Amino acid sequence: MNIGVDARPLGKIKTGIGFYLYNLLKVLPEKCNDINFFLFSDKEIFLDFNYPNVITVIESDYKLLKGTLWYMRRTDYLIKKYNINVFWGTQNILPFIRNKNVKKILTVHDLVCYKYPQTMEKLNYFINKAFIPHSIKSADKIVAVSNSTKEDILSYFNVDPKKICVIYNPVIVTDMGNINEEEYLSKYNLAKNKYILYVGTIEPRKNTEILLKVCKEIYNKTGMPTVLAGKIGWKSNEIIQCIKEYSKVGCLRYLEYVSDIEKNLLMRNCFIFVFPSFYEGFGLPVVEALKNGALVLVSDTSSLKELITIDELKFDPLDCKQLSDKIINFYVDSEAYKKYRKKCNELSSKFENNHVIEKYVKLFYNLKDGAK
Repeated sequence: MNIGVDARPLGKIKTGIGFYLYNLLKVLPEKCNDINFFLFSDKEIFLDFNYPNVITVIESDYKLLKGTLWYMRRTDYLIKKYNINVFWGTQNILPFIRNKNVKKILTVHDLVCYKYPQTMEKLNYFINKAFIPHSIKSADKIVAVSNSTKEDILSYFNVDPKKICVIYNPVIVTDMGNINEEEYLSKYNLAKNKYILYVGTIEPRKNTEILLKVCKEIYNKTGMPTVLAGKIGWKSNEIIQCIKEYSKVGCLRYLEYVSDIEKNLLMRNCFIFVFPSFYEGFGLPVVEALKNGALVLVSDTSSLKELITIDELKFDPLDCKQLSDKIINFYVDSEAYKKYRKKCNELSSKFENNHVIEKYVKLFYNLKDGAK
């Protein structure tokens, strides 16, 4: 069987969907060695592994067809050329496919364009609004990355619940190798277990603004700076100015985009990992932080409250005082800190990668007979 894959997220700098797809492709081809995975993209793909049944197909010559336009116009041709039996839309939308015999899998990561449209760039908003309804309708199987996302799909679309399967994102923690952790931290004037951490894109939906509002108080009362690690997204000019201001004071460190190894190093050495997003389809950094042994605080919203089920570890994303109080209380009460850090370690066990991979393997093979 030949599976075509929307592999555009597999660029050199990967964010959430890129890591989702990378983590799956690192394991699935070996588990499904009688399936060929054709990775379609209009730009270079960066992978650090190689399988004989993973074939990259790059079309970078279409200067007038880029991104979604290329995807919608060229994928049908590639499906025909490479005799694709199943096509996998990995990032919320499917292309128009003429061959009715081709089975279609759609991964829906979130429905931000419906739930929080004001937090999206206009172009991305219009792309999602234009193509998600068609994609939901035409998909043979829909993968929702959380129960929260499944509920969102059912609330906005008339779709058979049996068509949707919930599969959490795979989360792989990179081996640290021989890296000197203390030496790395000292580069940024950080000490082990003495900083607050956020990892993710800096943009409105992620609600990083709340961390800027509380970082000075936390620093004054605990001496711990807040560390932001991630690329700057859209509509972030005011946040950039605040970052510059607070960095001068010393209560904030901004590390920009960090490598996978650096990210995991920062997570395992932080005092608390905070993820204050207004809305997430899954929340990959949260699970990464759990698997790195961090104590994690999340906003009490969407899939985040599904990942973190302990009330003491959740906060109202609009309540600065509640967030700062929780952090300071954990700093003051060492016994409570140890107790809830242990609970976070226990929570990480429910995100077992083998279980995730098994579900995808079952999904592919269930479609296989019908795709011949």
